[in-house]
Amino acid sequence: MIGVKHLRNRFVLLFVLILLSNQSQHLQASPWAIPGDLVLRHDIQVLVDSGVINMPITTWPLAWGDIAYNLSKTEKEMTSLELASFQRIKESLLKEEIGGVSANSSLKFAKNPETITSFNDSVGYRSEIEGESTYLGKNFAINLHVNKRGGETIFDESYIAVALGDYSISFGSKKNWWGPGWGGSLILSTNAAPISGISIERNFSDPFEFKLLNRMGPWDLSMLIGELEHSRTRSDALFFGMRIGSRPLTNLEIGFSKTSIFCGENRPCGFSSFSDMLLDKTESGYNLSGFDFRSSHNIKNFPFALYGQIVGQGISDNHLGLFGLETWGPINGFNQLESYRVFLESTSTSCEFYKNDDSKYGCAYHDSLYPDGYRYEGVNIGHSVDGDALLLTLGGIIVAQNSQLLKSSVSLGKLNRGSNDLYKVTQNNSDFFKFDLGYEFDLFWFDIPLGNFDVGLGLDVMRDKVNNTTQKEPRVYVSYSNSLDFNPKKVRDYSKYLALIEVSEDDFNDEVRFPETLIKASDFTIMDEMNLSELIILIDQISIERNPYSGIKNKKESTKTREFQKQSMENNLDYGILLAGEQNDLTKIMLQLDQTIENRN
Repeated sequence: MIGVKHLRNRFVLLFVLILLSNQSQHLQASPWAIPGDLVLRHDIQVLVDSGVINMPITTWPLAWGDIAYNLSKTEKEMTSLELASFQRIKESLLKEEIGGVSANSSLKFAKNPETITSFNDSVGYRSEIEGESTYLGKNFAINLHVNKRGGETIFDESYIAVALGDYSISFGSKKNWWGPGWGGSLILSTNAAPISGISIERNFSDPFEFKLLNRMGPWDLSMLIGELEHSRTRSDALFFGMRIGSRPLTNLEIGFSKTSIFCGENRPCGFSSFSDMLLDKTESGYNLSGFDFRSSHNIKNFPFALYGQIVGQGISDNHLGLFGLETWGPINGFNQLESYRVFLESTSTSCEFYKNDDSKYGCAYHDSLYPDGYRYEGVNIGHSVDGDALLLTLGGIIVAQNSQLLKSSVSLGKLNRGSNDLYKVTQNNSDFFKFDLGYEFDLFWFDIPLGNFDVGLGLDVMRDKVNNTTQKEPRVYVSYSNSLDFNPKKVRDYSKYLALIEVSEDDFNDEVRFPETLIKASDFTIMDEMNLSELIILIDQISIERNPYSGIKNKKESTKTREFQKQSMENNLDYGILLAGEQNDLTKIMLQLDQTIENRN
């Protein structure tokens, strides 16, 4: 097999040649939504849980084309919360659909960076300088990501990708997150550096046309095979991962994952070894299999979701467990705050987690065939707490105007309960406490964007129960990123999928949007001297002048639709009958009409 360094040298040379031939185009673009964006994940889950779109969302990265395609199919009326999420996703699509060459950079600094990471990794090192350049064509993408930290230059998250029909094939590495958890994933997370290799992803999650398989609902597929570091005890080992996610019900998503470390020095490596690994045959490799689910519900206008993940060696052996509860909704009464999400997540990374059996300590993420365990460059590929840990995390986010984000989490746990030196987070049985508070925002000078900031603070407390010592590490971090857009040129146009909408600020003040209905003559009862036809003509004229949607010719192309409830002057305009008695002259009737129209508009 060709070495990773050799592949990287070829990759850099190819990328330089492409840059030289495309100097005139500079724009931000990517085929995928990469894990780490809390606001984007929150918005997508809002739309999925409310039934606005129907697609699997627990296998990251997500294809932007699939997101746009599913948004285009929705016919559901949206609440203010859903409209706000829709609008933010639309703005992200506008950024990502532009092709050509783009450039991005970031600076990160931290005192005592995080050791226990989550879906949103703030700063994992004391200092980092990152530079990225991307070329995006209609069916081709190439990304060069350079990371400078600790005197070392790293090319993680660099790739070449080609779209072939419903699938994308990429060469290189990108971040993956498999599962519904916010605090971690037991089988594949962003904790370790992404593994370089070949990956295949489905571009669109359309259901099978075959009737029997159609019951799976929308589904996605992700596969990865790559080479692990050469410095391992058993060098030249390979990593394989495969995941299938589906939504058989509109409120239920399930996922099946399989990973393996196989081949390597003094190990058989061929087609038969690969097939044995897929079948979980004894000593075919270090094989993990996982099942996860996420089920969303709404009881008396209280939305919530239950989720879980179980991972083990085969179907019945050495299971690890993760379970969580989350809720979300709009924030009313505060002009600057839009929505929130809160989750409570419990994790156990001891084998047979349901037994709490200390005889199983040292089993998780470890196999005698591969002494380095389920790790890449010394870091666990699965959950960041590593093996034999218990962790309970309460976390939440608040999304404010202009995509500002407040985020916080509190974690309590027990790490490395068996004091096994296989686990790297801590060498001894330790109690653990973690607190984080962060704020993300875009900075502008007048209307000129100056970049994105992520600032925060935190505290880690580790109490070593073997040595009876306590270590406190306060944390402060700052992250800055910016992109340069010079010559816009659409290469990927999502407008064929998505009827882009413009939503005014006033629209977000209403709780619910409904389709427009016509005012009928039967809705009004006018007594005595007034001519009914004259009154209806007047209502129609004034409504056209005041109705902000009157210029829309094709109302099906706009989601800004509402139903004006039939109103009455009596009983606070609730009954749908406009009553004008003998005692009311024309002037009073006109005043009533004006009040009615004012309330409707």
